[in-house]
Amino acid sequence: MEKQVGVFCHNGLGDGINCLVLSHNLSLQGWKVDTFQNTLGSMQNWFPHLPVYPYPSLDQIEEILACYEKYFVVQNDTSPFVLKLIEEGKKRFPERMKVIYLYPSKNIVNERYYDDCKTDPTVSVAENLRRLCGGVLSNGFRAPEGLVHRKWAKRVIIHPTSGRVSKNWPKEKYVKLALHLQKQGYEVVFVPGEEGWNIYGIEVQRFTGLNELATYIYESGYLIGNDSGLGHLASALGIPTLVFCRRKTLAKLWAPSFLRGEVVTPGEWIPNVRGLRWRDRYWQKFITVGMATRAFRRLVCRN
Repeated sequence: MEKQVGVFCHNGLGDGINCLVLSHNLSLQGWKVDTFQNTLGSMQNWFPHLPVYPYPSLDQIEEILACYEKYFVVQNDTSPFVLKLIEEGKKRFPERMKVIYLYPSKNIVNERYYDDCKTDPTVSVAENLRRLCGGVLSNGFRAPEGLVHRKWAKRVIIHPTSGRVSKNWPKEKYVKLALHLQKQGYEVVFVPGEEGWNIYGIEVQRFTGLNELATYIYESGYLIGNDSGLGHLASALGIPTLVFCRRKTLAKLWAPSFLRGEVVTPGEWIPNVRGLRWRDRYWQKFITVGMATRAFRRLVCRN
């Protein structure tokens, strides 16, 4: 009889894509793995060997705790289900319930279950999860039949939005970058993920679902965007990425890492001491279009 394990990811797209590294490696080691995450289900045909289910409800805690021989749970203060699952699981069988903390803070060592799955903030989330199970740096993605990887090699996808406005490089800078790339002979396509992005002279694409978007990314040449889920998706699909991030410590842990890309951050010389935080507050101003174009040139030379 197969050993059964439940992997409970955070619900962000990037979080889920990275967590599949853990699920995939556990599967390779002979476990029957159920992954719980609310975003990835519509992409199930990209990883058919790794079933993904939406989060159960609170009243299913008892049932879930009776299902598995081992649990890996990414801690999430915003999910009552996760908090209850950890609380009940640690009461009943603390050695079977492993809690994972995925954020770059010195205070992480003070978390109650930090010793379960120690995180190294100097390497990526995907690498941390690989180390946790001693496997390969892969989340098991397999392209559906009929797709051609990087078929449109000169197509550059720009994803200028994210879950939080504070993570977004300015719209006007994205437009300047796009116009520059067009002059260099690239086909530039904005994939904004929200309304209000109609830019004269630059194509804007919208998609009905994550599976359709993944297909489009897989056949494109490059992806440029903020520190958000689509960068992780592109990297996992083998598409070179350029992303903007407000701080190097965040980028070390959370930049896309399945394929080496480019990460642009503000200079370390900009004051970021307590009380000022100029680098964190005004990072968008300190990353110029020139910095972005030079980073893209490096990306192209490497790929």
